[in-house]
Amino acid sequence: MDNESGSRLFGFIGAGATFGQLFGSLFATAMAWVGPYLLLFAAVLMEFAAQTSKRINKDVSVSSEEMVSLRKTKVDDQDEMNEPDSSSSSPIVSTSNLDSTKPRFWALLDGFSLIWASSYLLVVSLFLFLGAITSSFFYFQKVTVIASTVTTPTERRRLFAQINSFIAVFILAGQLTLTGRILTVAGVTVALCSAPFISFLNTITIAVWPTYFSVALSETIRKVVTYVVTRPGRELLFTVVSQDEKYKAKVCIDVLVQRFGDATAAGMYKLLYSNLNGKTTHISLYAMPISILWIFTGFHLGRRQTQLAKSQNLSFS
Repeated sequence: MDNESGSRLFGFIGAGATFGQLFGSLFATAMAWVGPYLLLFAAVLMEFAAQTSKRINKDVSVSSEEMVSLRKTKVDDQDEMNEPDSSSSSPIVSTSNLDSTKPRFWALLDGFSLIWASSYLLVVSLFLFLGAITSSFFYFQKVTVIASTVTTPTERRRLFAQINSFIAVFILAGQLTLTGRILTVAGVTVALCSAPFISFLNTITIAVWPTYFSVALSETIRKVVTYVVTRPGRELLFTVVSQDEKYKAKVCIDVLVQRFGDATAAGMYKLLYSNLNGKTTHISLYAMPISILWIFTGFHLGRRQTQLAKSQNLSFS
């Protein structure tokens, strides 16, 4: 998708995932007594998702061929009118074919090289890295607080499922009604800065009031803002890059960079939890600088994406 269509449609596409979250949470609430065997039901649904991806792959192949033909037509029209071809400076018109026969390891190295060569992708990586740290940090805090409040595993499973069900209803409503309008009117900068700002407020809330209610409220606001506003804005970051960057670098960023952020947060939390004797209030304070840095990174990244999107539109006009 391009920047304009992504702003309108990412919310509706994300609603599919949210509906799945709602279904899974309601199912887990009713079947909490099954315990670890819930993973078997999840495995079956994952297999259905894998089979569905085959159809998506076919549709993407046809769509890619149509886009390549459309771009070639635009270039030919420019040549006929003796106008300078500005597509070479556009960040999204690269039509280099991806080599599907190349070993995945080398494709992974290609992704790293693309990230290293692009200051834009480096900032994207930093933004998602900080987001992964902050989100994982809050997750560990949430688990710690609820573990001290609810004692039995069955009740904890049911409680987490109820919280997720409650959150999913708001996310689903927001994605279907607000996401497109927010991205179109407010812009990608506001979208990217929303989740970091809420994360900063949640850090203060948990530090001052480390209770089950504050965790549930913070989790609700955080996830609604993330999936209704920031997550679609994050996907817009990749509408202004080349095809190679979209399919190679994005894989490295989405998988390796974010997982490295999760691992970093786990190590930090374990170290702080042991050194501070499990004081959740004090642990929360250490996440505040990360949230502040995340806000500034999102602001810079949003302005950069807006500039690239404008240059892209000019090159096609």
